[in-house]
Amino acid sequence: MKTWKRVLRSIYMSIGLIIGLLLGTHSIFAEENIHYGRLNVKPTIKTILEHQSNIFLEDKDEVEDTIFLLKPGVLLEYRDPKPHNYFQAGYNLILASYFKRNDNNYQSQEPYIKFGLRTPTGFIARFSERYIKTADPLGSSNGYRFGKKTARSENTIDFTVGQTFTDRLSIETMFQNFAIRYRDGRRSALDRGDQWQDRTDNILSLKSLLKLTGTRKTSLLAEFVFTESSYERQKPESRSQDHNINSFLVGLQFEPGGKLSGEAKIGFEDKSFDNSLDENNRPYEDNSTWIIDTEVLFEMSKITNFMFMFHRSIEGAPDRDAASYVDTNIEYILNHRIHHKMIFKQGLNWINSDYRDEYPGLPNKYFNYYRISFGLDYEMKDWLKLVSEFHYETKTASHSKFYSSEFTSNSLLFCVEAAL
Repeated sequence: MKTWKRVLRSIYMSIGLIIGLLLGTHSIFAEENIHYGRLNVKPTIKTILEHQSNIFLEDKDEVEDTIFLLKPGVLLEYRDPKPHNYFQAGYNLILASYFKRNDNNYQSQEPYIKFGLRTPTGFIARFSERYIKTADPLGSSNGYRFGKKTARSENTIDFTVGQTFTDRLSIETMFQNFAIRYRDGRRSALDRGDQWQDRTDNILSLKSLLKLTGTRKTSLLAEFVFTESSYERQKPESRSQDHNINSFLVGLQFEPGGKLSGEAKIGFEDKSFDNSLDENNRPYEDNSTWIIDTEVLFEMSKITNFMFMFHRSIEGAPDRDAASYVDTNIEYILNHRIHHKMIFKQGLNWINSDYRDEYPGLPNKYFNYYRISFGLDYEMKDWLKLVSEFHYETKTASHSKFYSSEFTSNSLLFCVEAAL
């Protein structure tokens, strides 16, 4: 009880100080403060105070702590009257400081650039690049080192070209290069570190869209995606987890402006390994499954919207006892404006990670994650917002052999956000 009182006292004092500083310098964040013609500079800053009950996500001997995060950022943006023509470049910084476990402090840097154009003849081009350098404990996209401070960098390049042939038919081709690199990360003399998970993905996709008759907002969609993944640090190369994935999807695309926006797709996916044996002379097993890729926003009313997400796909496992897992992720987020300045948020999320190709003799390995969140956004000014959120998360395992990876965690955070 005394710990929570100290935490809340620190939170209230910090929030009061931050709001006072921001209100005292409000001219910096005045709307359209920094602009020249269609070129705008948008500074932002977020300050977050978060108390976590289990910062290392352990099944026992949980460690609680309070974290202060400072998130400044800047965006350079060119505005064009046509929404498909744009240019943006920016930089985001995160400085995280733990009240007790200072050895867990980290910083993240994220520069990015993106632009797009669409000509009167229907030619489409988009480009983006995003670089992230961090040592946060949030884990990589496949969950590697989730809950543990891990130094790594990620770079993602996207390039898309397309053509609109008629008022109804369009085709797009996208190439993406994704690279993740870990620092050595050795924790003992026998540990091979984190670099065995260095990976490069080359992704090529072809998408066609056909607008339905009688509507300009809904299109039939067909998509093929080819992914080539290489693990450069896994030696010898003849035993690495290098693989290819083919994905076939069909569905609907809903353009913004109506009740629905987003995409709903379902399809089939197969994964094949480049090598026949792993580092322990055990054969790799190719696998396939049905997949789904859906993110749809439903505008229920002027004050309520509902986001539904459903993803299912084959992923490369960051574990040595299984090379693949099927990731199923279902989530919804509800936003309801209860006051002209206040929004209530509520979310539910379930994730199932079902591993394939486990070592002989091991029990079936899968994990379930359950997450729930509640929050309030208060728009104090046009440029100033206060946020409070509560998150609860728990992980369960399929067998007692994996119980040591289970955890339960909850967090309470308060955020002050200022932006143009």
